[in-house]
Amino acid sequence: MKRLYIPFILELVLIIATIIWEKQSFCLFFAYYTGLLIYFYFVYKQFSFRKLRSNFSNLKTFWIPVILTVAGMLLASKFEALIRMKFYREYLDSIVSIPLQNELIPTLFDALVCIIMKPVAEELFYRKAIIRFDSKKKVVLLTIASLILCAVTRAHGLIGIVTFVVMALPVTIAYIATRNIYVSIMAHIIFEFISNVYGYAYEVARLYLR
Repeated sequence: MKRLYIPFILELVLIIATIIWEKQSFCLFFAYYTGLLIYFYFVYKQFSFRKLRSNFSNLKTFWIPVILTVAGMLLASKFEALIRMKFYREYLDSIVSIPLQNELIPTLFDALVCIIMKPVAEELFYRKAIIRFDSKKKVVLLTIASLILCAVTRAHGLIGIVTFVVMALPVTIAYIATRNIYVSIMAHIIFEFISNVYGYAYEVARLYLR
């Protein structure tokens, strides 16, 4: 945990900045995820493309857990939608609003952040870097801490925090069950792709053809 002071500082700066400059939240999140990826790839060395590729050939210990985790995230999204509908006003007031980009290049960057950068950065920080398996008690406490820390980057109110905790549960459980960060990374990327690719494809086509 001693080596995580830089990511914790980055998160604290992000939370404060999104409160003060919420209209600039896209740029702030882009900078935040870029900082995390640089730190965990070059400094903390928590990610390896070679190790990721080596997992691809393993159906039982990689792809089956990935598929189950994606299914869990899709189920969690249904539950999250119910919470959002029941507490719609409270939800809107409690999350960090990220303004939609109405230009082609920003929309492509938005897709990159949502589908690739965010899943990888969040899994490396909130799952692999924070959760430790020294004892069952430590696993429980650090899991709770990781869920809350992940949620408060995107929400500053109770309902919003609850919805983001719900969405993070499947990948968190997957990491604890497999202790393989590449399972949760791949599942998170696939889920974001399934959830957002059609919307981004439509926006890119609309902006390109206008």
